Amino acid sequence: MELEDISAEVRWELATKTAQSLFVNYGLSFWTEGGKEVKYIADFLNLPVTSTIEVSKSWKIIRSILMGRCDHKTLEEAEDHVIDCFTSCPILKIHEETGTATRNMPQLCQAHSKSAIDALNPKYNQHFTKRMCKGDAYCESIIEIK
Repeated sequence: MELEDISAEVRWELATKTAQSLFVNYGLSFWTEGGKEVKYIADFLNLPVTSTIEVSKSWKIIRSILMGRCDHKTLEEAEDHVIDCFTSCPILKIHEETGTATRNMPQLCQAHSKSAIDALNPKYNQHFTKRMCKGDAYCESIIEIK
């Protein structure tokens, strides 16, 4: 078998799963530093990050590239904030598949997301009001002006 014999979709799925496993198994500083790297990706892809809405949309694209797709819908979109509801999480799925405890997941995910949003545009902040990894039915993320 040669690399070319493996479809791009299968390679992508394997690479994503491997990257997710790294996120699951490393600590807070890894997640925080990883969040800072999203600015490089946004710049490389020429993604806009000058408004709350642009930051939110760009973060969704980058997060899907890095961690896999999340099922989500935007609940509210305004000039000063965006509220999103996520009903699936590829990182939580990895925890479930590997039997890894989720006790540190809320802090790690928050550190990564907050760091990512700050890197994309330091005028904005991100926090969660609901989290599936803490037993909620969905995650609710708010990106807003600091």
